Amino acid sequence: MKKYILSIFVLALCIFSCTQADKKETRPMEWRGLMIDVSRHFYPMDVLKRQIDLMGNYGLNTLHLHLTDAAGWRLEIRKYPRLTDLGAWRTYQTWKEWWAQRPRATEETKGNEWFTPAFSDAQNGFGGFYTQDEMRELVAYAQERGITIVPEIEFPAHSEEVVAAYPWVGYNHAEMDMTKDSTYMFMADVLAEVAEIFPAPYIHVGGDESATQKGLQPEAMRRIQKIVEGLGKRMIVWDEGLTDNPADSAQIIMVWRNPDTATEAIRLGHDVIMCPSNWCYLDSYQDRPMGQPEAMGGYRPLSHIYEVPVDSALCAEATSTGRLLGIQACIFTEYVPTPEILEYQIWPRALAIAERGLGRTRSYEEFHQWAVGVADSMRKAGVNAFDLANEYGQRRESLQPVGHLARGAKVVYNNPYNSFYKAGGDSTLTDGVCGTWNNNDQCWQGFIRDIDLVLDLGQEREVSSVELSFLQILGPEIYLPAEVSVSPMPNADVTKVSETFTVLMDVTLADVPFVVQPYKVNFDVVKKSRYFHITAKRTPRRGWLFLDEVVVR
Repeated sequence: MKKYILSIFVLALCIFSCTQADKKETRPMEWRGLMIDVSRHFYPMDVLKRQIDLMGNYGLNTLHLHLTDAAGWRLEIRKYPRLTDLGAWRTYQTWKEWWAQRPRATEETKGNEWFTPAFSDAQNGFGGFYTQDEMRELVAYAQERGITIVPEIEFPAHSEEVVAAYPWVGYNHAEMDMTKDSTYMFMADVLAEVAEIFPAPYIHVGGDESATQKGLQPEAMRRIQKIVEGLGKRMIVWDEGLTDNPADSAQIIMVWRNPDTATEAIRLGHDVIMCPSNWCYLDSYQDRPMGQPEAMGGYRPLSHIYEVPVDSALCAEATSTGRLLGIQACIFTEYVPTPEILEYQIWPRALAIAERGLGRTRSYEEFHQWAVGVADSMRKAGVNAFDLANEYGQRRESLQPVGHLARGAKVVYNNPYNSFYKAGGDSTLTDGVCGTWNNNDQCWQGFIRDIDLVLDLGQEREVSSVELSFLQILGPEIYLPAEVSVSPMPNADVTKVSETFTVLMDVTLADVPFVVQPYKVNFDVVKKSRYFHITAKRTPRRGWLFLDEVVVR
């Protein structure tokens, strides 16, 4: 009975302390990290050293280097020289060009997709790598500034460059074969050299986004874990590595998808590092996207990153054997081709992660005022930090509801929206709410097909115009439609359409990385109708259509 009462007391104390988190500072987290992806684009040593200097100045203490991925292998491995002789050099300078030119699967090759993106050599290709001596120098430089460098070597997916260099390791063009003993011998050799270079107690081995061997992955990661532990290290994996097997609890889980996964992982005994992508990924736009460097997509300003959810994981810590190790910002660099853009995307947003990791509880207004000054001082020192003092902010149209004739009207979908991007469901396009700069904000509705719908105003109305706004973000293949057509109808039967009004895409916008574009149909003569048939056709690129509101005047 006493034990039961004590447990209740501890739980109550945990809940109380979590609710009081905004009233007092907590202890700094052990891991206050920044991940830099050097695979998609290679950055010289002096660039990494400058980020280390900034990290040390502002409270970050762990540099996670994403050293290998499809686009390039960046660390010398002496036993397998082709990893850098071939895998460090690709046939196009930017990831965007290289990825666009990769061979595509056809109906004939499906199920046997051995097409491989093109790699080259140092003389004819683009890229680079760090020698082991260079990396030891960087490790020592970081240690002098209180920074630990943790390497990541991807397994089994994201391995196009490995398969290109050593095809016998491959299951297909993108993944190492988890069934072959020779694959684990290869990984053991590679990780042995990695462990010798990096004195950090951790090695990150990826474990994410395996598309074709999912059933084999848990056991494969256990085999890799034995290799890592044999080297005296602890293994970190992305959150795809989470299982409900207690034997796997020695794996540290890096949570990048659903932040609630952290609570479950801690309950199962794992140590956890938080980097949920909707808050911690810096490959997104930090301000009004038009005029910003091209990014992968999304909108994550400093204010949003400051709200990264970590409290639920902290509460779970008191009732489990796992713990929250820390928090991390991640910059994946598909759209970060230069050091200047790298710094622009990282700073000052990484300051918000440092702030949360240090356990500070300043209001956002206080933090923002401080961060504006830091960003200014960074730029004066030659760092290409974002000018936070002149931030534009959120899309103005999304800040307040819009009134129009179709607000609350019924929409009949002849082609359904995608279930992953349903937003508010059938009421989304007439709820009076316009989308933000972010396509997954539950305001934009996504279609992976042409749009075909009927708008029912409920009664006959006099209409002079119909306007639809579409989103284009090239990174995730969200494109403007080729044309939008609006047809007033005497009844709900689309076969009874008598006239159609069409607006074509402005072709000058076809390759604009990010745009919100209205398609407005103005009727020369006011149309008196209850029903309107609306279609939007995709371009030959196909991809996604994202629509936020049908505005009728």
